[in-house]
Amino acid sequence: MSMMSSRRDWLQIAGIVVVTVAVALVAGRKAPFVGIAENWASDIRISEFTPPSPLDDDIVVLTVTEDTLATLAYRSPLDRGFLARLLRSLEAKGVRAIGIDVLFDQATEETKDADLRAILGSLKMPVVVAFAGDGLTKSQAAFQDAYLKGIDKGLANLLKDPRDGTVRWIFPGRMVDGERFLGLAGALAAKLGIAVPERTIPMIYRIGGEQDLIPFKIFPAHIAPMLPGSWLAGKIVLVGADLDLTDRHRTPFTTTRGLTKGRFPGVVLHAMALAQLIEGSEPPDFGIWAETGLLLAMAVLGIFMASIDIPLPARGLANILAMAVLWAGGVALFRYSGVMMTLVAPSGAFVLAFGVGMSFFRRQERRQKKFLRRAFARYAAPQVVDQLLADPDSLKLSGEKRELTFLFTDLADFTTFCEKVDPEVCVPVLNAYLDGLCRILMDHGGTLDKISGDAVNGIFGAPVEQPDHAARAIACAIDMDGFGLRFAAEQSRGGIDFGITRIGVHTGVATVGNFGGDTRFHYTAHGDAINTAARLESVNKYLGTRVCISGTTTAGCPDIRFRPSGDLILKGKSVPTAAFQPLSEAEAEAPEIAAYLAAYRLLAEERPEAREAFAAVLESNPEDSLARLHLKRLEAGETGTVIRLKEK
Repeated sequence: MSMMSSRRDWLQIAGIVVVTVAVALVAGRKAPFVGIAENWASDIRISEFTPPSPLDDDIVVLTVTEDTLATLAYRSPLDRGFLARLLRSLEAKGVRAIGIDVLFDQATEETKDADLRAILGSLKMPVVVAFAGDGLTKSQAAFQDAYLKGIDKGLANLLKDPRDGTVRWIFPGRMVDGERFLGLAGALAAKLGIAVPERTIPMIYRIGGEQDLIPFKIFPAHIAPMLPGSWLAGKIVLVGADLDLTDRHRTPFTTTRGLTKGRFPGVVLHAMALAQLIEGSEPPDFGIWAETGLLLAMAVLGIFMASIDIPLPARGLANILAMAVLWAGGVALFRYSGVMMTLVAPSGAFVLAFGVGMSFFRRQERRQKKFLRRAFARYAAPQVVDQLLADPDSLKLSGEKRELTFLFTDLADFTTFCEKVDPEVCVPVLNAYLDGLCRILMDHGGTLDKISGDAVNGIFGAPVEQPDHAARAIACAIDMDGFGLRFAAEQSRGGIDFGITRIGVHTGVATVGNFGGDTRFHYTAHGDAINTAARLESVNKYLGTRVCISGTTTAGCPDIRFRPSGDLILKGKSVPTAAFQPLSEAEAEAPEIAAYLAAYRLLAEERPEAREAFAAVLESNPEDSLARLHLKRLEAGETGTVIRLKEK
């Protein structure tokens, strides 16, 4: 019986998936902790799985280092005479363009300031100078505006993630005093004739190799005049600081490589942005539809993992494996295609769907067990119900074909009993009798199919599978027979003429399931095997026996002793059904039984000596109804063990 058997269950599961996907989508965009975790996952991929690139052949970075400052008379502001000499040298070496990541927000030495300003205005190649759009004092802003008037400028800003301060995007520029300015990299790219998008573009980080994360040729600025002209000719040169405490910024490499190696100088980040703008590249966009599809897949997987019935350690291992495959797939997708797939939100969708799914299925399981206990508590033994609750999926209420053993009882002269006995006496006596039969049935693991008046119908082998269902049914029939005799004797002592109990048992294939619908549960079986068991019960009246068991049932019980009753062609049948009477150990060893078996063999062989043999059995045991039946048949001219019955 599946825990997801109804349309309502499927709709609830679909609702869990949809809500999970919606929550994950919103959380991925609105929840700060999810965004921080997603950035962390992205940064690890960038830091550890970015494939090395060859050094950029277009851009050279000249850095002002501590060694550079050691050659100058003072540290700050940067000596503008040094910068003027550097620019003349770069012009002489035939550089293609220059970007200067140095702020000019205060005066220094008047002659040097004027000399640098004159050179900035006279250089033949494109030159862009960084400036600050805010954060300066009024006097600093006034000096900067005057000093850089007529000079191409770009904002020195870097676009950082407000959650952790990491540079993740190329700064697109902004409005300053009513005029739009690009960032330093964008302004220099524009001067080179490159179209620069006004929107924010994610930064593509490149690494130059395991030992050097920066994919550019970098030289200290103070040795630039000594470099061979071929090293700088035709290059785009960026000049800026590379000092431990100045203008260093957090990058994704900080996640795994620490602050020392993971923080880059601002001029290097401008160089990376410029290289990306020149190339015109953007990271492949994973896209909202791909993200939604991934969230949907992980939510469905989470529900599936919650639904499967496996031990807890195996379930945990499977969940870990599913998450590992997701993250490994995200790493591989980035490593080989550059696509930054979201990982934290899909992981959250999986965990959320799994958790809610576990709660849902446990609730379904509790509801199912409550239903099964309510449905079967009156019809099956407690141990059978407990076994069914332990494995509810073994029950197929929708119906299945299974080999079962059926037991039918009937009370002789029940109608006469009801007519002769007052209702005040009849009902309690009959209830006590039926309670006894039902208790015996359940003690042997049988399932009560129905009670019809005085008759009890039982099933063995369902709803819980019982490999020994035939033996259970025979043992139950023997105990019921003994109970029936004792009960009738007890009633007789009280002056009540209570009839004998007749029992029929047969094994065969039948369809078993709930044949009562959703509103009226009735777990029962249908098939010819049931009819045969009922016929065998009624045959007892003809045979003079109390218990009649078919050969298909006795065949599976070699440890129980029987004697053959005959090969019965039941009403409406054409093939004989072998019938047997169970025997106690004492009965099986009695001489009368041995004599009966010998006579029955003669009957089966159609030997004339069979008549005398059965007569001898009756002479020693006048109460043997089967011997009397066969002797009567022989005297009527019949032969053999086949008996054709004309009544049901």
